[in-house]
Amino acid sequence: MPDYSEFPTTPTAWQEQQLRDWQIVTPLTTEDPPRPERRGVDLTALVPGLFFVVLAVVLMAGAVLPLGLVTDGGLLWLVLIGGGVALLVSELRRARRRR
Repeated sequence: MPDYSEFPTTPTAWQEQQLRDWQIVTPLTTEDPPRPERRGVDLTALVPGLFFVVLAVVLMAGAVLPLGLVTDGGLLWLVLIGGGVALLVSELRRARRRR
């Protein structure tokens, strides 16, 4: 088919805008947002928890567990050590959940 125009057609304004928009890469809204910064361990709970466990074990090292479990506060020591370990484990779990 013969072309009867003497000059090539020039793009209109919307075609020029389309060409500019086509060359710019914009991120999709479905992309994952950036990961939040990792928070550190709560030292106000971790340090006393560790101190509590270490103190309970050191002070209990001289106690005789089989005979003095109920007498001489042996049961109390077990409760104290269990409480310290529970504090420590809960803080470590909380730190892992934040990741």
